Amino acid sequence: MTQQLEGWSTRRRCETIARFWGLHWSAIQLTVLREKGGDDLARLKYLILRRHQRSHFLEGVDKLGIDRSLPPAIVAGRYHYFSNAIGGLTMEYVEESPKKVWIRYLPPAWSFPGQSLFAVPPAVEHAMFAGWHPFNGASLGTKRLAFVVTKVYQQGEPYDEGYFIEHGRDLDPDEHLRFEPVTRSPDFDPEKAPKLSPQEWPEERLAKARRNFALGYVEDAIVTAQEMYGVQAAASLIGHAARMTAIQFFHEFRTTFGVGGSKAADLVAIVEALATLAGDEISVSVEKDGKYVVRRANRILRSDPPAVEIYAALFEFVRMGAKVLSPRIRLTLDGIDAAPGITERWTVEDTADRQF
Repeated sequence: MTQQLEGWSTRRRCETIARFWGLHWSAIQLTVLREKGGDDLARLKYLILRRHQRSHFLEGVDKLGIDRSLPPAIVAGRYHYFSNAIGGLTMEYVEESPKKVWIRYLPPAWSFPGQSLFAVPPAVEHAMFAGWHPFNGASLGTKRLAFVVTKVYQQGEPYDEGYFIEHGRDLDPDEHLRFEPVTRSPDFDPEKAPKLSPQEWPEERLAKARRNFALGYVEDAIVTAQEMYGVQAAASLIGHAARMTAIQFFHEFRTTFGVGGSKAADLVAIVEALATLAGDEISVSVEKDGKYVVRRANRILRSDPPAVEIYAALFEFVRMGAKVLSPRIRLTLDGIDAAPGITERWTVEDTADRQF
């Protein structure tokens, strides 16, 4: 355990690394928006949500303790209410009837923190809904479930909102998703909202689930970007996103870990703390005073490692972090071993001369 993390609770550990991964998730999306445009970001978001829906929905229904024999609108609504609340979003849930269930995603927007939301077109939020919500019925074995989007942030509404509705007939493929603004919505009553079992979901499990929620979106964003653009172009986008994340937020993590200096040792301390929270395997050896050799086995995408170029792109967060910390830190990525696993080797040292 690094000194910076002594005494940290599981919740604090998980929320800190979830914040780190959540920022990368936002940065990849915004980089695609800047470099490729709104249509590409909408396509990226759609494909990511499709991937997530296929891999997480039914498994998540069971993990969350939702009875699949309940009406499908309730099953689907409760899944989104619970899973997103666990991930750190503020949610509301209203059972208007067994066949009509509302969900709201309240501000601030998790995917686009701060002013970044201002730049995102409504089509991206439409794609988010289109990639997941209308497919829940098929996963539950019914053709009668639809989702109706009633509000989205980017169209000047106070939250994202919609409802699942079960019809009395089988729906055609193009009827499972509609966009229909409404002037009034039903009230949320927290006393009537469903609750997770505290025995099945104690605080430690909730904290770890929040960590995994953020990691999962980063991993799917990386894989989807690679599928859309190929290795080299995706690596360029991911590398830029990592650099911008360091520019904007490296000092936040420096403060979080209580690191006050601007030397090579301080850079190592920050990265070591992040790696420990992420579950990476990291070792640091001292070659001489002010010079360190670091080896890190990166956890991200460990089960299905992408090209080495993608890991080199992610390393840009550390490279830019060194520059943010001090112009007198020399950082050299000595290599990335692709097998077994993905292990970075890099050297960091203090220098008398400015590096840039």
